[in-house]
Amino acid sequence: MVLPSDRLETKLYHTGMKNGRKIIKVETFNQNNEKVVEGTAEVEQPVTAYVFTGQGSQEQGMGMALYGSSPVARKIWDEADKHFMENYGFSILEIVRTNPKEKVVHFGGLRGKKIRQNYMSMTYDIVDADGTTKTLPLFPSINERTAFYTFRSPTGLLFATQFTQPALTLMEKAAFEDMLRRLGFRW
Repeated sequence: MVLPSDRLETKLYHTGMKNGRKIIKVETFNQNNEKVVEGTAEVEQPVTAYVFTGQGSQEQGMGMALYGSSPVARKIWDEADKHFMENYGFSILEIVRTNPKEKVVHFGGLRGKKIRQNYMSMTYDIVDADGTTKTLPLFPSINERTAFYTFRSPTGLLFATQFTQPALTLMEKAAFEDMLRRLGFRW
């Protein structure tokens, strides 16, 4: 029972989640430490969006401070770097760190043959004036006899879309996964 001029203390505990709503346990005690009210509530959460910057926000060295300080971020960058090196013949870390104006990908040997095939398999579709869809090679100058391919950009390869998009994606993924780890989330 609560009487006028009783001193009350209410405690709220976040005890779980249900369908995106917080479950809050409520307890109220009087000045004698007697529980006078208890209950639970489901509280709607505000709409939240994680917004990541897009192309145009890239800069040489982006994400490398976190790479140096976070094992989670380093693992993401290193795994991606290995993937790009094995499948496309370049280091995404080198592109981000040094922003070279050109990069030569060599297609010699068995590994080079596999890399060349990966480039040859990249296509895009266009629609002709008559409505017909055509599939074209993304790298038309690469064929079975091509020994190497040179990527060039006057402002550096980090500013070429084919390098910008994966670099930004990796930077944001590394930052997001590091944030989750720091908050204690585990998948």
